[in-house]
Amino acid sequence: MPHQLIEPPPALRPLVQAYMMLDEYHVGAEAHIFMPEQLAHLTFSSGRRWSIGEGGLLTPVPQATLEGLVTTSSHLISEGVTRTLRAELYPWAARQLFGWSYPAAALDLLGGAAGSGAAQTAHEITAALTTCDDETALGLLNDWLLALASGEQRAGGAGREWTAGAGVRAAIELYHRGGQRRLTELAGSLDVSLRTLERQFLHEVGISAKTLARLIRFETAHNLLASAPGTPLAALAYDLGFADQAHLTHEFRILGGVTPGSFIRMIETRHQEVQWLDFRHDNPRLLLPQLP
Repeated sequence: MPHQLIEPPPALRPLVQAYMMLDEYHVGAEAHIFMPEQLAHLTFSSGRRWSIGEGGLLTPVPQATLEGLVTTSSHLISEGVTRTLRAELYPWAARQLFGWSYPAAALDLLGGAAGSGAAQTAHEITAALTTCDDETALGLLNDWLLALASGEQRAGGAGREWTAGAGVRAAIELYHRGGQRRLTELAGSLDVSLRTLERQFLHEVGISAKTLARLIRFETAHNLLASAPGTPLAALAYDLGFADQAHLTHEFRILGGVTPGSFIRMIETRHQEVQWLDFRHDNPRLLLPQLP
């Protein structure tokens, strides 16, 4: 199967939304566009990939990276056989386990940006992907993240198991509510002051509640349009809590660099690249975070 969605073990569900295994082959160079996302990603790849920068400048993408939570679209080129294993991390997992938070630059794991232990594990995972040993690659990733979550290998030597504070609990509520919950309401439900929750949210989650809610709503919108391009935009805007259709269009232009109509046309011309994922049944965004 070219693309596969794998649920993480129960112990990692508060931190990891899903694993995604991708197996692609392109005779020539293939261009991809990625919309802004609400998660961070641990990505391990055995293929050749380049990011497309300003003026068409190509920059090689490291084979093992931690990145995500982007608020602009990005472009990438892949070539030949590309085997990729990705762990979709909630923002607080990237911060708690790796000390990474929005809007920090991507970490090159093989280059030692997350420590020698991370570099060694990343090397073993990419080596397994190169030999098509997906089971070993996934097992290595599982074991590593479980060890990090327990505090055994965490950067900085915290040495204790991670627990969710008020900031993370508020973020989890935002995911469950599709980004449609005011911080004042969250503060009241958690019995803390608004200022305290704002401070704890940023400290624990690594991104402001407003930015995270915005990304959750936008990604939900473009995933729904990718799954059902004929969805009326006015109804979609209402269902997702946008002020109106104009507000939805504005968010597409600011975050995605395209209008909803242009995005729909892009999806329709590349339909075969998105049909592997049924948004209503097995989209990883429907695997909502849980408290430990």
